Amino acid sequence: MALLEEVLDPPVGPGYSSAAQDRRAQGLAPSSGTRTWLMFVTAVGLGLLFTVTAATLRTPDPAEAAGREQLIARIDAAEALGDERSEQAASLRAEIRGIEQQALQTTGSGSRLADAELRAGGVAVQGPGVEVTLRDAERATDAAPGEDSQPERVTSRDLQLLVNGLWGAGAEVVDINGHRLTSTSAIRFAGQAIIVDFRGLTPPYVVQAIGDPQALQAELSTGMTGAYLLELERQFGLRSEVEVRDQLVVGPGARLTTRVGRIPTELAPQTPEPADPSGSTSTPTREEPR
Repeated sequence: MALLEEVLDPPVGPGYSSAAQDRRAQGLAPSSGTRTWLMFVTAVGLGLLFTVTAATLRTPDPAEAAGREQLIARIDAAEALGDERSEQAASLRAEIRGIEQQALQTTGSGSRLADAELRAGGVAVQGPGVEVTLRDAERATDAAPGEDSQPERVTSRDLQLLVNGLWGAGAEVVDINGHRLTSTSAIRFAGQAIIVDFRGLTPPYVVQAIGDPQALQAELSTGMTGAYLLELERQFGLRSEVEVRDQLVVGPGARLTTRVGRIPTELAPQTPEPADPSGSTSTPTREEPR
């Protein structure tokens, strides 16, 4: 108890008491405190410094502002030029299609071209089918207490397996978030985004498939694709919704290019071969180097 009393009484150490007595002997206050001219000048100086710093940081840099305005102007000009080029491309595409229809009326190959356009994804298609919506998880499923874990997200592999399952079930047309899938389409994962034909997608991911609704729904409920979707929801919390639609409208593909072209045999002009001056009826041939 004596030791505790010595520690607690007096509460201030002997050094503080002796320093206070020395200040009293000099005619000063026992403690310096905060009400001194030095403290006042220091506070005013710091306040002035902070005020000047804040005003300097808030003042816009003229060079930076000019560069920003030039960049915005260039972006606006590029967007306007892109819109103009898109309108020109649409006009030329309509003109080309009109010329094609005129040529096909004379050759009688309109049905073949229509079938080829349908298979290549060059025309819009409408019909019954199914609509599948995939959503990211709302919260992490396996996060430990106190651990900051991100919720699971839909990946490109999930969309690839879903699309392949729909193709295997007899889907004629497949579309993801308004992007028509063709034979040259690719579903990839770039960083944290899913891209289809070099265009980024944002969740939720809506997959539309035109085909036999019963066959597609059976694949999504009792088939391998349906089992995969259930496993995604059970393990990772990725919810999926399947709805049968009586009428779906899917637009044409946006990135269609002609890679190979040839004239069909029945449409190729027949050019007469030059007569052989030697009178021989056989024409020598040779194999061209490859």
